[in-house]
Amino acid sequence: MECCFCGIRACAKVILAPIRIPYKLCCGSKSNTSPQHPHDPSPISKQPSISSLAKSSLPLGNYEVFLNFRGPDTRHQFTVFLFNTLDSVKIRTFMDDNDLYQGEEIGPSLVKSIEQSKIYVVILSEKYAESKWCLRELAKIVECRERDKRHIILPIFYLVDPFEVKHQAGPYEKAFQQHERNCAPEIVQSWRKALELVGHLSGWHVQRTDQHKDTLDGVSKTILSLIRRNDNLLDTSDLVGIDEHVKAITEKLSLESPDLTMVGIHGFGGIGKTTIARTVYHKLGDEFERQCFLQNIREKQEVDKDAAIELQKTLISSVMMRKDFTVSINSVEEGRKLIQDRVTPFIILIVLDDVDEKFDFKKVLGDVKNFARGSRFIITSRNIKVLSSFNENKCKLYEVGPLNRQLSLQLFCKHAFGEDGPQSGFETLAKKIVKKINGVPLVLEVIGSSLLKEEKSFWEGTLAQIEKIPPKEIIQTLRISYEQLDYEAQQMFLDIACLYIGENKDLASYMWSDIGFYPETRITLLIHRSLIKIGDDNKFQVHDQLRDMGRAIVREESFEHPWMRSRVWNKKEAVELLQYKKGSSNVKALNLEDEYETGKLTCEYFQNLSELRYFEAHGVAFEGDFNEILPNIRSLCLREHKNEGCYPTNFQMRNLVTLDLEDSGDLKSDWGGWTQLKTAKKLKFLNLSGCSSLTRLPDLPQSGSLEGLNLSEVSNLDPDVELNVGGLWNLKQLYLNDVKLKRISGGTIGTMKKLQVLDVSDLECENLEEVLADIVELSFLETLTTIRPLTDELQDIDDLTPSDIEEILKITKPEDESDRKEAVPLGQLPTSLKRLRTSSPVVNLSELLKLKVLTVQDCYDPKLHIPSVEDSWWKKSKLKHITLINTNIDIASSSSSPLPRLPSSLEFLIIWDCLESKWLPTLENLENLIELGIIECSHLQEIQGLETLLQFNKLKSLQIASCPLLTSTFRRGGRFVNSSLQELCLRNCGGSIPRLSNFPSLKELEIGKIIDEASEQEMESRLEEIAGLGELQDLKLYELNLVERLPSLSKLQNLSLVAIIDMPRLREIQGLADLKWLERLVLAGCTALERLKLPAANLKLLQELDIRGCQKLPSGDLDALRASYPPGNHVKIKWPDEDYEAGEGLPSSSRLFNSEDSSAST
Repeated sequence: MECCFCGIRACAKVILAPIRIPYKLCCGSKSNTSPQHPHDPSPISKQPSISSLAKSSLPLGNYEVFLNFRGPDTRHQFTVFLFNTLDSVKIRTFMDDNDLYQGEEIGPSLVKSIEQSKIYVVILSEKYAESKWCLRELAKIVECRERDKRHIILPIFYLVDPFEVKHQAGPYEKAFQQHERNCAPEIVQSWRKALELVGHLSGWHVQRTDQHKDTLDGVSKTILSLIRRNDNLLDTSDLVGIDEHVKAITEKLSLESPDLTMVGIHGFGGIGKTTIARTVYHKLGDEFERQCFLQNIREKQEVDKDAAIELQKTLISSVMMRKDFTVSINSVEEGRKLIQDRVTPFIILIVLDDVDEKFDFKKVLGDVKNFARGSRFIITSRNIKVLSSFNENKCKLYEVGPLNRQLSLQLFCKHAFGEDGPQSGFETLAKKIVKKINGVPLVLEVIGSSLLKEEKSFWEGTLAQIEKIPPKEIIQTLRISYEQLDYEAQQMFLDIACLYIGENKDLASYMWSDIGFYPETRITLLIHRSLIKIGDDNKFQVHDQLRDMGRAIVREESFEHPWMRSRVWNKKEAVELLQYKKGSSNVKALNLEDEYETGKLTCEYFQNLSELRYFEAHGVAFEGDFNEILPNIRSLCLREHKNEGCYPTNFQMRNLVTLDLEDSGDLKSDWGGWTQLKTAKKLKFLNLSGCSSLTRLPDLPQSGSLEGLNLSEVSNLDPDVELNVGGLWNLKQLYLNDVKLKRISGGTIGTMKKLQVLDVSDLECENLEEVLADIVELSFLETLTTIRPLTDELQDIDDLTPSDIEEILKITKPEDESDRKEAVPLGQLPTSLKRLRTSSPVVNLSELLKLKVLTVQDCYDPKLHIPSVEDSWWKKSKLKHITLINTNIDIASSSSSPLPRLPSSLEFLIIWDCLESKWLPTLENLENLIELGIIECSHLQEIQGLETLLQFNKLKSLQIASCPLLTSTFRRGGRFVNSSLQELCLRNCGGSIPRLSNFPSLKELEIGKIIDEASEQEMESRLEEIAGLGELQDLKLYELNLVERLPSLSKLQNLSLVAIIDMPRLREIQGLADLKWLERLVLAGCTALERLKLPAANLKLLQELDIRGCQKLPSGDLDALRASYPPGNHVKIKWPDEDYEAGEGLPSSSRLFNSEDSSAST
């Protein structure tokens, strides 16, 4: 008697390997029909089409399809036809000869084949249930599907009624009576359960043998569709730069977490949000039990009032793996209930594409908390406000920005040339066009495709067109977001695009408020629509393409007549309008930003500009009486006037809200316009900065309207001048830097209760300490500056190398202690502060929990005190950016006591020239740190927590330079993987060099002048790991005196800069000729270099070559270089015989640190 699947065998037989049946077939099955059972409540669909099963994630395996069948019933009549059909289209199919197995358990190899297969085709025939082998396989199949719902079961009811399968009736009942007599009850029950589950699944019902062909076609097409979808056949060959986005979003999805996660992707139309989301969807689909991509939601909602129900149907049918799901949904509420019942139990990946404010997640899909833990949602939108509405669900935001220049060129060339780089003769044109397009993928694709196979003259014409006005296709693409705005928001966007890019938001807001545009609400709307940005400096930012779109819209108001447009910003058109007196009441804004060189502007020029509300002119001379000429002017900017006496007289200021006279060096205190200033009762902002000829301050409006006053660098006031602040109770911004006053009268700084920004750096004032004594009372103060940067360069340190910084510090550091300026006296500071630049000790630092940016410069005695580790400051503070320059830190002189901690929120930490500090606060808790720079700390002995910091996988930039006493920067041979670090600079330091293989995502690497001899001796072995840094773009090595060889650079295909300098033993650098993206190659001071081959055909983008001091290069190599790059060529070459001093070949870094204000937003 045959044993059951219980582990006890009556006999042992050899388990035979699976057998594939050859093509010789015959078909002689008798005709049989099995009518629908009258009591079956769920009639099975006869044949699902290819689209019957929605996209499904399938597990990877050696076999794609596993055929489960009873051989005598179907092998030669049906199954082998199905096998051969699948085999013919290269689908790996497992078909075992279960006729040869008599009572055996399923062996390990067969179990493995079942577990690794993606799709199970179960062919249920009349005598199927008589085979214990078939039932064992089926039980294992169902077990696999229950464990991992990505497995798919496709049943075929072959000449048997589905009712009989589900309920083990008819021939199945008889078979199970036999099993119950011979097998363990639990085994029989597992078989019944498996048949019941399969009997309820959608499949094919073969009722007659003449249905074979249609069924075979349907099954094979469905399987092929599922396999192809699972293989994610998304062509990403043209998706340049997609990997960085996919990587970032994948990290935000936190697949390792069991929690439900949402990621919102935002950016303006055409930037690539949907493409990125689709790529992530295809890449990660196999990680989930089900997946669904709901696309074009915004568009569907606009054209279909029942769009919500259709979205629900799509989602449900995807999860049920039936696109033709026929269940009726009569209301959104009913659909939501079905989603709760049929969708939420699965761990699912859902993409909601192009969502706007009309989409109500909770209304359409239900509460997100109902979805299975581990599910993920990706939401794309042009409107960040929509994504912000998901914050209660902790939606993580990701902004899609423009491509960088290199990737832009690559994408453009793919469409313009069909290859990754420009063709010979088109290099310059391609770069100019790419520069103008500024990184927008859609625009790069459209313009590139339009230039494919065109002549150079056509390219030149296109470039000229791009420089003037964007092609129609681009405008229409980008205008979608604009056209959805209301009138006021549209007008504000056009003002920004034409007039206010790079200008302070508040200046424009004053004008808009006065004409009833409610700017705060609509600025927020424009930001949410990704049409504009507000930088951390409170200035407008607009992508070039969106700027051009806005300006094109204004041009459309009158293509031929600029003076009929609402805004005129082009200098040539503005000059023509004024000179020929062509103005009209249509003109609302006129900008002569560049200096006007064709004479004086008289009042007659403005006669027809009665509706002008904005006028900006630089260096313009005026003449005549301007009384009642511009009655509606709100914003007047007359900068850089240098013609004494050439200012408008009787200029009416009654409607003026902003007056900007910056850098008008010849503007005197006796200008007649000052008398009109008293009448400017609406004036919100007055800028007199740089008006160095003023000896007295004008009488300011006493209406209390003034909110912004800038007197910076008004440096030649008479010694007795006082500033009366008595009428400035509404002031929000006050700039008094580099001003000499006798005193401040009318009150103290603390009486300006609304003050938000205060700059008193280099302010000389007798009663300054008294005036600042109550600064702690300013509960709205966010930015306080009491000391200027050492140099203007340090206001924007984007392009400085460590050596640049050292030079600046050497130049600016006072030689004598007595030359140091005394710090502005400060006591307790207001807890509202977000930005602070000072040279004074911050006495209540532990209370400034809102502070985001702290710059302390020239703080010597007393030292800057960092709260101790026992203080909860480092846990509660919101500090993101700390910069310490020429500042001593108050830390105990022994490392035996616990070092203090900096706030865990910190993202940027920059320490320059802190000479007396032997220790720094520990870094071990800085899990959010992005950039770390420690430079010119000559006494520093240790950086605690550095390796822990690196293992947080957040740090992107690490720079350590001129710290010669460091002894244990990195543990020798320490192994870990940091996939976030992109920039690493180690220069003039002691301590060991880390394993470069720990940092696979490095893009910039700089190593030079390593002091520790042991590290220098192991340098070659460390440098061998450079060959594995496939994302490296900039490589700088210098003054590594013992290095004789480097690894081949041929695999580092992203390199654009290679600087290998002052390496006296280096004889050869292999792989340079293979670097097709190389733009700059500096080999200066490599005196032992004996070979250099640089074929121009390979290095089409090379712009600069520096081989000064390479005296051993053979004349043959130099002659070849001269032939490849003759005089007049675009490549600038410095030859071996040119003068060279050690160290001068080092090029500037592309970036060291962000400016301090880039790290924290209010």
